[in-house]
Amino acid sequence: MVKSIKSILFATDLTPNCQPALDFTLAVATRFNATIYMLNVIEKLPENMDDRLKDLLGSHQWEKLVASHKTHARKSLLGKQSTNSVIREAIHNFCKTEGIDVDACEFNAHEIIVSDGELLEDIIKHAEENVCDMIVIGGHQSSMFSKTSMSGTAKGLLKKSKIPVTVVPAVDS
Repeated sequence: MVKSIKSILFATDLTPNCQPALDFTLAVATRFNATIYMLNVIEKLPENMDDRLKDLLGSHQWEKLVASHKTHARKSLLGKQSTNSVIREAIHNFCKTEGIDVDACEFNAHEIIVSDGELLEDIIKHAEENVCDMIVIGGHQSSMFSKTSMSGTAKGLLKKSKIPVTVVPAVDS
């Protein structure tokens, strides 16, 4: 029996490379009436670098800078709208573009998550916490040196995840 997809974790680094992955996530969510969790992980700097920057800027200024970056990431994902309306609008636009009856475009928007930590571990942690059935990430554009390789994040997810992982290739510009 085929397992249905009830919830999807879409992990994004907020670059244009993630647009095809977002489109794919919206298509799957629409098809299965699935809940979408959007995740942006702000990777922690190595401890020695973090300490150096705190010493250079001052602890208070460093904390303000980190908080500002989190706020910027959240605003990039949300704009000034609620999570539910942002995702609903994206689904509506996707269905309209694809010629799908807007009334047939059902899904459940749940939340946008901005976390700071280790990229791979945070993606897996949030997928497990939200009982996701699938993880979707965007691939990066190929360079001359990486035409046959996959990102470390994608490889790590494929190796460590207990649920399906879909890597959607970026569109070459």
